[in-house]
Amino acid sequence: MFNVPTHERATLHAAGLPKNPERQGGEMSLASWAAMAFSVREWLRPRLGDEPFQLVIELPRVYAAAHQKGDQNDLIQLAGTVGMLGGFLPGVSSRQSVYPRDWKGSLDADAFIERIKQRLDAAEHLRVELPSTSSLQHNVWDAIGIGLHALGRLAPRHVFPR
Repeated sequence: MFNVPTHERATLHAAGLPKNPERQGGEMSLASWAAMAFSVREWLRPRLGDEPFQLVIELPRVYAAAHQKGDQNDLIQLAGTVGMLGGFLPGVSSRQSVYPRDWKGSLDADAFIERIKQRLDAAEHLRVELPSTSSLQHNVWDAIGIGLHALGRLAPRHVFPR
């Protein structure tokens, strides 16, 4: 979540990964999707209050078999949760979606996380709440990257010789 004060650069307000109390053992269900959307709403409430915000969501994409990573069924879970979030969160002033390749291209995931970290200042780094499970931390960095992309703060920096 980024806060955009008038006439100033947008800053990271909070980032984290709420837990889904309904998802057990990879179960996919309407109840699981709604529970995750509710968890996100409750996580946002003390951090955002009643302030309107722009919702930017990554739409899951199935790629050719040679380019797939992980369990493709996870994309169904993600798509269901994304759909619930799109209509469930109060205070959304606008909605935008991006595909993974639109905001991060095909760069190595670890290298891209380093780029995301470099775009945050010291105060913003303090607002990142990483889950204790290291395998889930990339989800938080991806969410931050999507926000930075939407704000124009993630583009590669070019250095030109004089």
